[in-house]
Amino acid sequence: MNSELIKVNCLLAKLTKSQQYTKTLQLFHKIQSSHYLKPDQYTLSTTLTASANLRDDAAGNQVHAHVIKTGYKIYSHVANTLLFLYSKSEDLASVKRVFAEIKVPDVYSWTTLLSACTNLGEVDYACHLLNQIPHRNEAVWNAVITGCADNGYPSIALDMFNRMHLLGIRHDNYSYASVLSMCSSELIDYGVQVHSLVIKTGFLVKPSVTKCSYHNVFQLRKR
Repeated sequence: MNSELIKVNCLLAKLTKSQQYTKTLQLFHKIQSSHYLKPDQYTLSTTLTASANLRDDAAGNQVHAHVIKTGYKIYSHVANTLLFLYSKSEDLASVKRVFAEIKVPDVYSWTTLLSACTNLGEVDYACHLLNQIPHRNEAVWNAVITGCADNGYPSIALDMFNRMHLLGIRHDNYSYASVLSMCSSELIDYGVQVHSLVIKTGFLVKPSVTKCSYHNVFQLRKR
């Protein structure tokens, strides 16, 4: 690899990590106009991340075109960043299209697709997809649970939470926090049950879970 490109990629990563996304794009354009530097998969994935966080569709589409032209979409981290890009811009059709082109989706690929579906109203499709995943760990379940909890589908979120338990998949911080956040006055009885489970499993030490649990107890005392 070109040693100069390595330095530039490090600078791109540093700019993106510090949320200087506009400067990331400016540097990418300089690389493109250079006669001795050619963007590689790391250049492209970092620039796509900056485009996604800026919600700059034009820049994202331009980089995507470069990805297609150079064949770098075969790299999983590039494909996953494309999923992130279109998820941020709420372009579910493009998310699905990019996902369909990934030969072997990893956990990040699945969770991004599931989150996009639940966030953009295709909850039934997300549940259907969840059943198609060969090895479902807590991350993919949480993508659906959190998406449903955050977007007004509490009954589906609770059903998924219960299914995790029945299948012997261990709940984690995100599972508990998502479910407890929904358990206001109308779901307080269920919330108390989950609160007891949180204490039993020791997840009360997590700040987000503790906050939701205290809220739950407060609701109970208001009765």
